[in-house]
Amino acid sequence: MFKRTKVTDGTATGQVGFRKKSKVPGVMITQYIEKLPEGKSHPDFTRKPIALTIQEGKFAFFKAIVTGDPKPTVVWSRNNGDVSDPARYQSKYDPNSNEHTFEMPHVKPDQADTYKCFAKNEYGQAMVTVVLNVIEVGFKMTKAPQQQAEVANCNFKKVLKRRSKVVPKAEEPEKKEGEIDPKFWELLMSADKKDYERICAEFGVTDFRWMLKKLNEMKREREEEQAEFVKNLSDLKPIHINADGTASFELEFDLLDPSSSIYLYKDGEMIPYTKELGDKMKHCLRKVGRKYIFSMRDLMPEDAGFYQLDVEDVNMFSTDFKMVDFLVKIQEVKAMEREDAVFECVISAPLSKLMWFGKNMPLEQGDKYDIEVSEDKLIHRLVVKDCMVVDKGIYAACAGIKSCNAWLVVEADKGAPKGKKSARKTTRAGGSGTDLQKVAQEQQQKLDKEREERKEKIKAAREAAAEAAAAEEPEKTADSGAGKDKGAAVEVERIDKTSVAATTTVAGDSGSGHSAGKASGGAKQDGSHADAGGGHSAGKASGGARKDGSIADAGGGHSAGKASGGAKQDGSHADAGGGHSAGKASGGAKQDGSPADAGGGHSAGKASGGAKQDGSHADAGGHSAGKASGGAKQDGSHADAGGHSAGKASGGAKQDGSHADAGGGHSAGKASGGAKQDGSHADAGGGHSAGKASGGAKQDGSHADAGGGHSAGKASGGAKQDGSPADAGGGHSAEEASGGSRQDGSLADAGGGHSAGKASGGAKQDGSLADAGGEPGITSGLSDILATRGQPAELTVKMNTDCDGAWFKDGEPLKSGGGISITKDANIHKLTIHSCRDTDSGLLRFVSGDLSTEGRITVGDVPEFDEDDLHKFSKPVIVRVGQNAAFKMPFQPQESLTVSWFKDGTELKDGGGVKIVREPNHSRLLLRDCLRSDTGEIKIQLKNPFGAVEATSQLIVLDRPGPPEGPVETVETTSSVIEIKWNPPKDDGGSAVTNYIIERQERGHSLWTKLGDVSAEKTSFRDRNVTHGKKYSYRIYAENPQGLSDSLETADSIMAGIMILSGPPGKPKVVSTSKTCINLTWTPPEDDKGVPIIGYQVEKRKKDTNQWLALNAINEPIEDVNYAVKDVTEGAEYEFRVSAINESGAGDASPPSAMACAKNPNMRPCFKDPEDFLVVRAGNSVRVKISYEAEPPPHITWLKDDEPIAPWINVINTEGMSQLVIPSSKRSDSAIYTIKAKNSVGEAFFDVEVRVTDEPKCPGPVELEQTVYGKVAVSWVPSPDQELDDRLYYVVSQHDSNTRMWKTVADRLFANTYTAHNILPGIEYHFRVYAKNDMGLSDPSQSPTWGANSNRVPISSNGVSSMEISFERPPSILVPLKVHTPPKGYQLYMTCAVRGCPTPNVSWYLNNTCINSDKNYYITNSCGVCSMYILRVRENDGGEYRVVAVNSLGKAECSTKLTVRD
Repeated sequence: MFKRTKVTDGTATGQVGFRKKSKVPGVMITQYIEKLPEGKSHPDFTRKPIALTIQEGKFAFFKAIVTGDPKPTVVWSRNNGDVSDPARYQSKYDPNSNEHTFEMPHVKPDQADTYKCFAKNEYGQAMVTVVLNVIEVGFKMTKAPQQQAEVANCNFKKVLKRRSKVVPKAEEPEKKEGEIDPKFWELLMSADKKDYERICAEFGVTDFRWMLKKLNEMKREREEEQAEFVKNLSDLKPIHINADGTASFELEFDLLDPSSSIYLYKDGEMIPYTKELGDKMKHCLRKVGRKYIFSMRDLMPEDAGFYQLDVEDVNMFSTDFKMVDFLVKIQEVKAMEREDAVFECVISAPLSKLMWFGKNMPLEQGDKYDIEVSEDKLIHRLVVKDCMVVDKGIYAACAGIKSCNAWLVVEADKGAPKGKKSARKTTRAGGSGTDLQKVAQEQQQKLDKEREERKEKIKAAREAAAEAAAAEEPEKTADSGAGKDKGAAVEVERIDKTSVAATTTVAGDSGSGHSAGKASGGAKQDGSHADAGGGHSAGKASGGARKDGSIADAGGGHSAGKASGGAKQDGSHADAGGGHSAGKASGGAKQDGSPADAGGGHSAGKASGGAKQDGSHADAGGHSAGKASGGAKQDGSHADAGGHSAGKASGGAKQDGSHADAGGGHSAGKASGGAKQDGSHADAGGGHSAGKASGGAKQDGSHADAGGGHSAGKASGGAKQDGSPADAGGGHSAEEASGGSRQDGSLADAGGGHSAGKASGGAKQDGSLADAGGEPGITSGLSDILATRGQPAELTVKMNTDCDGAWFKDGEPLKSGGGISITKDANIHKLTIHSCRDTDSGLLRFVSGDLSTEGRITVGDVPEFDEDDLHKFSKPVIVRVGQNAAFKMPFQPQESLTVSWFKDGTELKDGGGVKIVREPNHSRLLLRDCLRSDTGEIKIQLKNPFGAVEATSQLIVLDRPGPPEGPVETVETTSSVIEIKWNPPKDDGGSAVTNYIIERQERGHSLWTKLGDVSAEKTSFRDRNVTHGKKYSYRIYAENPQGLSDSLETADSIMAGIMILSGPPGKPKVVSTSKTCINLTWTPPEDDKGVPIIGYQVEKRKKDTNQWLALNAINEPIEDVNYAVKDVTEGAEYEFRVSAINESGAGDASPPSAMACAKNPNMRPCFKDPEDFLVVRAGNSVRVKISYEAEPPPHITWLKDDEPIAPWINVINTEGMSQLVIPSSKRSDSAIYTIKAKNSVGEAFFDVEVRVTDEPKCPGPVELEQTVYGKVAVSWVPSPDQELDDRLYYVVSQHDSNTRMWKTVADRLFANTYTAHNILPGIEYHFRVYAKNDMGLSDPSQSPTWGANSNRVPISSNGVSSMEISFERPPSILVPLKVHTPPKGYQLYMTCAVRGCPTPNVSWYLNNTCINSDKNYYITNSCGVCSMYILRVRENDGGEYRVVAVNSLGKAECSTKLTVRD
């Protein structure tokens, strides 16, 4: 029965508590008074304890931080139990961190409960609850009978509680042929309907109608069970692998009881998880709203399995986590630009979708990528469409924790026209290079075969079940002992239930148990009964195990006694006597079948029968908490011991079969019989009043008797070798008498010492006596020592004389016994602890007279690791380069424990890429961004003052292999074969090299071609596809599962066959010369030696020098037979020669050409593409550039209208060009400018007309006159610039009230009149006249209105008043300005729409400056559409543009920003 902890409430009688809300969810606060005093507060939690699921035997703890003024007290309790046991529950407080800790070392399953934490002060209390779940480990003997009893009472629910419906593999019974796996039904109940067919095919179920019928029945049952704990169960998502490398599944539901426990199972075994500390445990269950998300990190192959989530004992969701492997991995793809690239792979099991990555980014189906999956879901493809150079990189396919990757190499299309994009190609590059369909078919056939086998087994099982149903059902019954409970043993096969069928062939009966007692029947192999006697008052009785079917009975145990029957192999009885009053009696083990009985033990005594091999009796009887043991014999004779009143008596060991009896020991005395070899007696006299008597050891069979010791005295018989007696006299009143040691057999006696007197006999070789005297002193005293628990410890004190002394522990005297031996050898005193315990710790003191010395002994344990944890830690941790490696080692919490981590013998410190976390019960090591060089031994060391323990593991960092070792050796080269050889890489990257890939490049080409690959065992390659005389370069890659290594490339090109050089070409001829270039031509060689010529090499030699300089490299041959030599110095003389180049190299040089001088030939001046007309705005500078050619350089002269130019006009002459510059032009600078170039050969002239002008002024007033009907003559006063600019003309625009638009009706008018046609009556007309020249338009001259209705007859209203309608309105912006970002130098249009009546006046602003009059901006306003045009955008045109419309009724504005791009 659990004892419920009572925590008293802080409110007084009649006092009302006020509920308050905490900032921390889940905290209940009760405030005792309505209004708190100033500065005071009720308790509250700033950190509440976290729910914990932990394995049995581990260190469990809760932490909480509370606040409040005055400082609250913290009390812990549990719902179903007591927390007062300090060995199981410990409450601690850390004043530095203000943390309250509730610890449970070595947590046990019965401690699983809901715990409460109360924080109280005088103003209120705060309370929070937290759940502790404990996962049981292994099989518990105490639970087996209980579960059997529950099964007998048909209480299966309790038996299966906390267990998955899917039995763990270790406990799974042998499955019958054709039986359906329970996982099948669990998966169906959690799956979507679209997945039913796939699951049935996987488990070999073909009868879908039967399956759906059974499934519906099971679903109804399951939903009824689920309704007891949850509601609104929905959104079940099966387990899947995320992009961050974790796996997770999700579901949504509402708990009816928030305190209900949630359990997770993997393959039927419960797994621990955390709810909030996701970085500290592998499994995590998070709650987000109604959604529960289970996630798993650091995935390994062993993580594959069947996962289930239960609430209490009802399953909510099941999902299967499978690991697949790559049968064919993706291969490297080389694609041309604008070509599609294909990556293909084949996996071992059907999977609907793989995770594809490109350059570490996840890829999805879209315009750029096509992700294809075959119908059988085994072949997966990634198509990279329209490859560009930027698509180059590493692409990977991931299926769970398995992945493969390969390079995509994109080569530029050299055939594409420069500056233009090449056409899209319809071809595809890449692929695996193997028959994927064949591999997939073979794998599919393998999977189909497995399904068919399962189908056949299921079919056979169903037929067998039908036959068995028709037959009569056998009945077997078995009766139990006292309780008459019946157990059934019937083989049942149920394929429509989720639990595994249990098979029992033999009845097992248990005796009745009274008053919480236990009785268990032993297991047998022949089918016979194994009965256990009744156990009363918490007693236990068990029957022994046998192989022959005979009975093994255990006597009844009364009053918490225990009786067990010994184990036998021949079928005879092994009976244990009854144990009374917490006594224990056990029967010894025998091999011949005779009885082995243990006498009854009374009053907490213990009696055990000795072990025998011949079948004779070994009886022991113990009374009054005494202990009696029978000695071991080999001849079958008796070995009896009797012990009374807590005394101890033991029978000595013999080899001849005679008796070895120990006398009775009274009043905590001890008597022991000596050991003999001849079979005679070795008796020890009785010891009274805590005395000790021991018989001496002999070799001749004579007696060695020790007299009785009284009043804590000690008497010992001396040791002899001749068989004569060695007697020690009685010692009285704490005196000591010792017999001296001799070698001749004579007597060495010590007289009796009285009243704490002391007498000692000295040691001699002749048997005489040696007496000791002098002043005593301590020459070697005690010191503090550390002792290991369970190991012996020895403390020694050395005196300068032979004198007595006494030992004390923590002030209490010590004597021999209870695991402690006190000895004295002459002047050396020793205290020996045979097996140290915690109670042995303390202050030890040795006193001899007035002298004393002391030292402290501390007992402790050397740190140790759990074997399971040590086994897990020893497994190597394998990561890829760049990933993090984590190590975790649990241990038992200890004080003064130092934890150190080492890598290859070097201690690791926290910092940088190393993270070390130290918790009370474990330590973790995290190595970030691992490199290949981090591979090595990882060791953790636990050290305390008692010793140290270490555990080692291995870190393996996988990477691409290093490049193969060079240099590349040429084994053979012929006209048809080149064979090369290399060495394996020094570093294989942690994984064995699987193969080598060889690529080749022909000399003069940039493309590398893959030739093939060879296995890792072969480090040579023969290239048979070579052309005689051509040179080739090779590079070799090593490949392992992580990818390709860097390449090993040949140092020089390798020629196929021997070198054949071409003959000399013809003598070069000089075609033309100039000061910058000399043009050559030559003829091909007459003898090319049968090898095609790929080009030529040209060399030059300067006059008066002997060095020939090559103008082009051999690998950059000149393909034509002419060449322009531009690397010349003006006036220098050169001669040239040419060599023909073939695959073997450059051949013999041609004869040198004639000397050629680098200078231009004499020529008459001529001008190159000059412009003959130039218009410049007045005020701007005028630049007239004229290029020419002449040899020798000519004399340049400029004229203006055939007159010399003014001195302010600048002329700049450079080689081949002359410029005329007028810094600030005026209209008077308009003229015809003539350039004259003259040298010794001749002269040349050229005229350029320069017109300096400005925007014209507007024409004068405009007059209108009608000459005939339908025609109006428009005349105007000429513009003032008409006389100054002969290129000025006029433009006339017309506007009528019908169309309300301005249109140009006349252009390029050089007169001052214009006749407008089609002038209709009743329509108003307006005309505008512009002056225009090369600079642009002038402002318009507006005409008066033509056709106004001034002569219209007014219409009278006949006395009826009419309401005037006003169309006036303030301005408004209909369409605002838009943001523009034009490039520099581009044109720009900016528009908006404005409305208002009367028509508003529109102004444009740039950065709050009006630009209406700025000539750089062309601004118009047509019917409310306001436009602004910039011909070429400049940098200073950027900024904020604003349009403001104003009329008499109001104002409106809008703005935008213009950003000029470079």
